[in-house]
Amino acid sequence: MLAKGTILVFAAINLMMVTAYREELKRTISGCQNGAEVTDEELEEFEKPLIPKNNEEKCLMACVFKSFGVIVDGVFDPKLALAVAKDLLKSDPEKVKKITAVVEHCGDDIPKKMENDCELAGEIMKCYVKYEKEVGLA
Repeated sequence: MLAKGTILVFAAINLMMVTAYREELKRTISGCQNGAEVTDEELEEFEKPLIPKNNEEKCLMACVFKSFGVIVDGVFDPKLALAVAKDLLKSDPEKVKKITAVVEHCGDDIPKKMENDCELAGEIMKCYVKYEKEVGLA
């Protein structure tokens, strides 16, 4: 996902629906934007599983993934990403099954290590978007 990044991406995107997690995500995004306030509209936009369009969006996603430990030193850990998703979505076992399926699909599609964390985050999101409809997440 997949590695930590993938699982984190899935966890971040799908777990954001949980109120407590949404607040944590809001704080994380704010920290990634040098303390800038994050509106509910911006949070909703971030929660949509979209492929980042530019380097700024990729780097924001990378920052969030790194904050959750999904990307560490250019390495994505799909097992950790899945563990994060399971923890955050424990109240929605059906969603956990779907995220697990995406992680399994993406396992070989996402590079295990990249020099650029922003590019790695972009690759994680590309894979997520590619398989989300197939498993019923979209």
